[in-house]
Amino acid sequence: MRVRLRLPLVSNPEGGIALIIVLLVLSMLLALVGEFALAMRLEATTTLNFRGAVAGAYLAEAAYHRAMAEIIPEAVAHHFDEDGRLVFRRDLLEVIEVPTREEIVLGPGRFAYRITDEEARLNLNRATPQIFGRLLAEVGVDQQTREVIVDSLLDWRDANELHRLKGAESDDYYLTLPVPYRSKNANLDSVDELLQVRGVTPEILYGRPDSPGLADYLTVAGSGAINVNTAEPTVLRALGFAEAEVEVLVAGRPYLNLAGLPTQFRRGNQRTRSQTFRIEARGELPGLGPRILVAVVQRKVGRDGLVGVTPLSWRWNPDEVRP
Repeated sequence: MRVRLRLPLVSNPEGGIALIIVLLVLSMLLALVGEFALAMRLEATTTLNFRGAVAGAYLAEAAYHRAMAEIIPEAVAHHFDEDGRLVFRRDLLEVIEVPTREEIVLGPGRFAYRITDEEARLNLNRATPQIFGRLLAEVGVDQQTREVIVDSLLDWRDANELHRLKGAESDDYYLTLPVPYRSKNANLDSVDELLQVRGVTPEILYGRPDSPGLADYLTVAGSGAINVNTAEPTVLRALGFAEAEVEVLVAGRPYLNLAGLPTQFRRGNQRTRSQTFRIEARGELPGLGPRILVAVVQRKVGRDGLVGVTPLSWRWNPDEVRP
């Protein structure tokens, strides 16, 4: 038996057109609703991220001020504890325990901070060409490139436009680049400024995942004095200490004053107590990503005898601006 289906004939063509129009209007409404929902979702995500960024910034500043509370009191010496944390020694006989600096809970968020000694780093504007050349060798720069960088740095800092044998000045090099600029002819305002000096690449300045770069050992802050308690072996070798001398010097730490430093290690401008520090502060709400503040501060005693801390540099999320 065969079953035949008969479709009803549309007796009113206008009704079919109206149906099509209704379907089209519904499709447009659905598309608009979908776009609106997506926009609202993006708006909610943006608001949440903004809230997290603001809260993270305040938490990072809380970490910064907690670090300041460690820096302001008088210390007789600065050195590392057994865990490698910077110690502010208040007494020659007693070592004060380092307070918690990691994963400190504050309300719904948390913060952490790290204090390092800026006077454990070489001052880029004060180091001699020999010291800077040895530091370049320590981070793996070949001799030919070292000579170019050392001469170019001296040209960048001096007050004239006469370039050294392997150096560079405005007319003969910097103004011929695809994006031209002039030699500064003054001291550097930041370590990152080295990227503008001929021969310095991001790899040389910032290093690679398996090796550090110049930025780990340089500063533009401080008097140029090196803290013998906190300087890295790389810095000590750049200062001219032999490997065997470095091992003995590091093994004898901490030195509570320079009188305790063996005579053969006394050279140049040295100290055991610092006044300039780097604070790396991090704050975040769980799941919203951190805000990171890096500040270099200097401790000073005013004419009225009151101690204050002056920020020398202040930078948010520094890794975001690195090449």
